[in-house]
Amino acid sequence: MIKINKRILQFFSSLSDETRLKIVLSLTGGSKNVGDIHKVLGGKKITLPAVSHQLKLLESSELIIYEKRGREKIFRLADGFCWCIVKDVFGHFGSGKKCKCRECYSIKFKESK
Repeated sequence: MIKINKRILQFFSSLSDETRLKIVLSLTGGSKNVGDIHKVLGGKKITLPAVSHQLKLLESSELIIYEKRGREKIFRLADGFCWCIVKDVFGHFGSGKKCKCRECYSIKFKESK
């Protein structure tokens, strides 16, 4: 019987929701607060509390992290994770989306020194 790590299932489950996938894609461009993410998602199409809920789910899956600046939370992609899988999926299906992976960039940068 094949055993699959629950975290792997949680990863793919988290990205199976269109809103959460859009949030992850928006964070590939850099850190954002809830208001910035809300704007990227199209403001009028989703409520701010709904964005916060999705952020909480992504955080519990350890796909994103945040730091507090005063009363504001600044969200970003989790460190040490290679986001190239997302880039590869978009490339495979020909969507033309760009996804920057800080982890791969840092590896390439270290190798070029």
